[in-house]
Formats: sequence, structure tokens, C-alpha cells
Amino acid sequence: MLTQDARLQRRLQHRRRVRRRRLIAFAVVLAAVGIGLFVGLGRGSGTAANESPAEKPKPKDGYRAVVVKSVAVPSRASVALPATLPARTLHVPILMYHRIDALKPSLPAITRSLTVAPADFARQMAWLRAHGYHAITQARLFGALEQGRNLPAKPVLITFDDGYRDVLKNAAPVLKRLGLPATAYVITSRISNGDVSFLSWAQLHALEQSGVEIGSHTVHHAELPSLSDPMALQELIQSRRALEQHLHHPVQWFAYPAGKFNARSEELVRQAGYVLAVTTQPGSAQSARAPFALHRYEVLDTTGVGGLGAMLRG
Repeated sequence: MLTQDARLQRRLQHRRRVRRRRLIAFAVVLAAVGIGLFVGLGRGSGTAANESPAEKPKPKDGYRAVVVKSVAVPSRASVALPATLPARTLHVPILMYHRIDALKPSLPAITRSLTVAPADFARQMAWLRAHGYHAITQARLFGALEQGRNLPAKPVLITFDDGYRDVLKNAAPVLKRLGLPATAYVITSRISNGDVSFLSWAQLHALEQSGVEIGSHTVHHAELPSLSDPMALQELIQSRRALEQHLHHPVQWFAYPAGKFNARSEELVRQAGYVLAVTTQPGSAQSARAPFALHRYEVLDTTGVGGLGAMLRG
């Protein structure tokens, strides 16, 4: 027979075994719970290969996504004319503006005729959008003319001559709001020269950042046919060099001052490194074989929306 001490020892050993088994069982349960939580979190933090991504939360009632119209980024790459100019003609109207400002009674007659009121300009640009016209850049026109690239339906170019400050103030916001790129041909000697009618270099940067390409209009607005070849080349090269030094990218678009040009002028423009040049001769037929004699329609203070429509309908 077991003594009382021996029985007590057995009971204590039994209790220890029971307690040990309970601890082991509890540990197993805890481990299982931990594994389940880990797996659940893993599934929640990623998407399995055969599962669809979770839908993004929808905006709260009263909020809607804001869509901002984009403007074509001006080209920053240098381009070159093909060795043989292709036999290609495209109908692309190019609009020529000068000033976009209030029509004050005190303006000289010539200045007034070249000034389009801001409200008229805004209506003209809205008319272009409403009638399916697509404003394009000089770079895109070059690609279409000389490289055969596609153009959108009803393409149009919007250009400004001389480099007036009111283009930045009154035209650029309208163009940006409507998503219309444009080109400004500037007279480099008038930039930051103290005349507040013309852009400063900082404002020229701002104009370009708004979506307006920059082209040359010579250094002093000199009519090329009246100059000697060396003087004409100086006007062409120095203006281009100044623009490239300040803007830090190639400038290869040109506009003839007062629209004066001839065959010799075209050759000098080519020698100076430009690839497209616009005149003041009306028309919309642009020839790839005449990249330095592109036609433009002049928009005046009296043109209005009706006159613009008549121009574009040809």
C-alpha cells in the first residue's frame, strides 16, 4: 500500500501534467490565431493575381473631378529640312495678330488697326473652338509639311508679331484656358529695353511657359530686302542667338518684318538656321517646297468674328 506521502506525491504530479497539457493547448490556440491574423492582413494589403483590384473610393457627394485643359508643349528639339523638299501642299490657315489691347481713341491710326480688343480676341478664339478648329504648333506644321506627319481636322496656327507685352496679359490667359497653342515672333532689341510696351526677358519666359512658342522677328525689325547680305545675316543670326541663349533651346521659326522678303531673303533665312518663315501674303495653301514663304491672314481691329470666319472659309 502507498503511504500518505506517496499518494500526495502522485496527486501533485498529476496536477502538474494536467497544467502542462492545458498550457500546451493554449499555446497551440494562440499560434493558430496569430497565423490567421497574419494571413488576413496579407490578403488585405495586396491583390492576388486572380483577383480584381479594389475600386477606388468615389468622391464624396458635392465634389467632382476638375479637368484642366492642356496646352501643347512647345518643341525644344532642333529640326532640319530634308535634302530634297517634298512636293506637298497643305491647307493650313495662319492667323497674324499684333497687339491685344484696349482700342483707345488716342491711338495712332496704324497702331489702332493692328490692335484687337481683348473681348474681340476672346470671342474669336472661342469661335475657333466652337467650329472645330484645332490650333497647332510650328513644330507640328513642320512635321506635316516636310515629314508627312498627320494633322488634326481643320488645323490653324495663331501667331503674334513684334513681342508686345499685352499678348502676355490679354491673349495668353485666353489661349491657355481654351487649350490653344500659339507662336510669338519677337524683336530682340526691344526685349527689356525700357519700353513697357514690349516684353521683358522674364515675361518672354512666362509667355513661353503658358504654351506660346517663340520665334524671331530680327534684332531691329529691319526689312531684309533693303539690307546687304552681311547685315541681313547679322539681323537673323544675332536675334536667333539671343533667343536661344535666354530660352536655352533652339529657335527656328521666323517672321519677316513688314512681310518684306524675296528669294535672296529666303536663302539668308535658311543659312541662318531657320526652317520655317511666315510672310504677310494672304492664303492658306502652304507648300513644303516653300518653307520660307508661308502665307498668313492678318487680323485687324475691324475683323471681328464674322471677318475671321470669312477668312477661314476662304
